[in-house]
Amino acid sequence: MAEKARRSGPQQNPIGDGERMDSSHTVLLVEDHETTRLTLAEIMAREGYKVKGAATASEAMKAMREEEFDLVVTDLKLPDGDGLSVLDECKRLSPYTPVVLVTGHGSEEVAVQAMKHGAQDYLPKPLDLNRLKAVMEAAFRVRALHLENLSLQQELSKRKAEADLIGNSPAIEKVRQIIRQVAPTNATVLLTGETGVGKEVAAGSIVAQSERSLKPFRKINIAAMPRELVEAELFGYERGAFTGAFKMKKGHFEMADGGTLFLDEIGEMPVEIQVKLLRVLQEQAFERVGGTQTIHTDVRLICSTNRDLEKACREGHFREDLYYRINVIHIHIPPLRERREDIPALAKHFLWQFRGLGGQAKELTPRAMEVLTAYDWPGNVRQLRNVIERACLLCPKPEIDVAFIDEKVVRVAGRAFAQGAAREGVAAGANIIPLGRTLEEVEKDYILATLRELGGNKTKAAKQLGIGLKTLYRKLEKYGELPGAG
Repeated sequence: MAEKARRSGPQQNPIGDGERMDSSHTVLLVEDHETTRLTLAEIMAREGYKVKGAATASEAMKAMREEEFDLVVTDLKLPDGDGLSVLDECKRLSPYTPVVLVTGHGSEEVAVQAMKHGAQDYLPKPLDLNRLKAVMEAAFRVRALHLENLSLQQELSKRKAEADLIGNSPAIEKVRQIIRQVAPTNATVLLTGETGVGKEVAAGSIVAQSERSLKPFRKINIAAMPRELVEAELFGYERGAFTGAFKMKKGHFEMADGGTLFLDEIGEMPVEIQVKLLRVLQEQAFERVGGTQTIHTDVRLICSTNRDLEKACREGHFREDLYYRINVIHIHIPPLRERREDIPALAKHFLWQFRGLGGQAKELTPRAMEVLTAYDWPGNVRQLRNVIERACLLCPKPEIDVAFIDEKVVRVAGRAFAQGAAREGVAAGANIIPLGRTLEEVEKDYILATLRELGGNKTKAAKQLGIGLKTLYRKLEKYGELPGAG
């Protein structure tokens, strides 16, 4: 290759012909033949490229771990391996860096294999420098498009993540604001709140708005797995480490390298495993179960719990040093009953999620929405989601009324209406609803009061109550009350 470059005279530097390429590009040139490597590096450097040379696969891999390049040009045959191994390592470390393979032992089969491994292109020896110029220009354009697309994806992910934290209450807006501030950092985050408030959604929002958004995002629920398997799941294990370990298995920390690991319900982690977790957070290193090799990892940790970890520390169930290590940024997500103004927005969001094949979301009648807003939701957002899903499945109409809302929710919400009316002195017509009455009695008074307010118009009353006209007539017949003509 070098000999041809020196013999070619006017062709010695065809890369410089025409418009000069972007001189900010960095190139890793992997070639074991020193003269060839120096000649090509000089040609590229004259165009303003920052060129780093490597004579072996191991040197190339070390360089890629220390620096990100805009292009890698590598010979296929190297003293300690081949260009395909360099290609594989480059794709692992920097998926959007194009790789061009060069070989003097080329064949169609090798070219196909290289392209399958993700090579941008393939050049045979003796090297045609005009062809090299075209391939480099194309590679830089491809990388620029990939990075532009990556930037757009990250922006869309940020917007989607913020939208996933549904609600307009001051409490949820405060959560969104904190996430916007901490997401771009590598700080460890502790999410607290009752079961079902949306801690996993918040974790996803943090990841989506971080620089690791397109890197691995692993999730593990500590409470959902047997105590004896927690260590193996987190850190992996070697073959023969215990009965049933027939082959080596990577753990979540290893598989999340470069990305984020979400430890849900960390308060349930066995104390003996907490020691090893603390070491990983401090040193970014660990060993697999049954192994001696130290594995280094770069992982951002997000944890969640519905327990009082300070109390757990006092009782000896959770290590105090680990608590302070994971509690760098604390985000508390309030229960749904403390932010009722978010319920309508969440309900509409779930109605859209569970829309039918036609793509049209169902709607809740005003009365049905009042019932949902009055309920305390001990299961929080998760319970609301389940109630909306059930209603969508059972209701054949485009509008969901109270009849299709879970009976327990309606019953408890009815009591809340009655108690609220008694506390606030709200009259149903001229009568205050007292405590101690049955739901049926409260319902009767409410229906009759609505009819009176609407001048006896049963059609309008049925619509306001969120029930069908036939249902209203049936209830009035049951009560023995048929006031006015509708």
